Amino acid sequence: MGILLLSSPLPAAPFADALRAAAPDVPVWTSVEEAPPEAVEIVMAWRLQAGVLPRFPKLRALCSLAAGVDKLIHVPDLPPELPVTRVVDPMQGVQIAQYVLAGTLTFTRDLRRYADQQARGVWDRHPVRPVSQCRVGLLGLGAVGQAIARAFAPLAYPVAGWSRRPRELPGVQTFAGDAHLPALLAQTDILVCALPLTADTRGLLNRERLSQLPRGAIVVNVGRGEQVVEPDLKALLDEGHLAGAVMDVFDREPPRPDDWTWQHPQVLATPHIAAQASFSTVATQCVDTLRRLRNGQPPQWLVDRSAGY
Repeated sequence: MGILLLSSPLPAAPFADALRAAAPDVPVWTSVEEAPPEAVEIVMAWRLQAGVLPRFPKLRALCSLAAGVDKLIHVPDLPPELPVTRVVDPMQGVQIAQYVLAGTLTFTRDLRRYADQQARGVWDRHPVRPVSQCRVGLLGLGAVGQAIARAFAPLAYPVAGWSRRPRELPGVQTFAGDAHLPALLAQTDILVCALPLTADTRGLLNRERLSQLPRGAIVVNVGRGEQVVEPDLKALLDEGHLAGAVMDVFDREPPRPDDWTWQHPQVLATPHIAAQASFSTVATQCVDTLRRLRNGQPPQWLVDRSAGY
């Protein structure tokens, strides 16, 4: 009895090695075809296709390879009683905050312009964007959003945040609910999306909402690609209403080779690397889930399917 690892599009070997190191006595299979149907207790996956889970009648749990589970919980034949767990890495918020700061400063400090000047041997100095035009608006005030807010504090950039339900955070002006989202957008120069993907957040940042940002605003997405309507984002960049976009997540991952995001001069695109849980953390938590289930205990890090995270 063991673990079926389905990591595509991520490479399987590092995860498999970590699982075997964490539990040498537990078999690990890396394809549906090689896994004995009666022997699979855990499916550990990045995403799933319909028809996979019903092949394994002794399945005890579905473990996500990441913190996000949107690519798993919507598979149509996911048994309603099957526990689903996600990765909880205490460093995730720190890593994402580092990424958001790096991406933001790339635009607010004109680092792309200076890189181009360096390549051409040009010594030109440009005014620094004033703090009054660097107002940060965070979408999502969970653990990740709070880490981002703390990271901005030493930069003297004003920080506000929006969430579905009211929250209070020291030093952060907070907004809550759909009715107050326009107010946040209207005062935001750097919009950071750190929301989970749910039915409510899918397509949230469309042309209507992105147009409510002040002219010259920057969009940073570390949530999920499906939350931004990418053609609307491109149109507003092309029109000059938005000054830049930092995209670590995309509606289609990876984007096609001819996708506009690769070449757009106002886009910084990265391959979903804002935070990467260590292979050992992912493996240890999966093995812990297996041990708990075998001992009749509930798993940790359970997903609330109704909430989507």
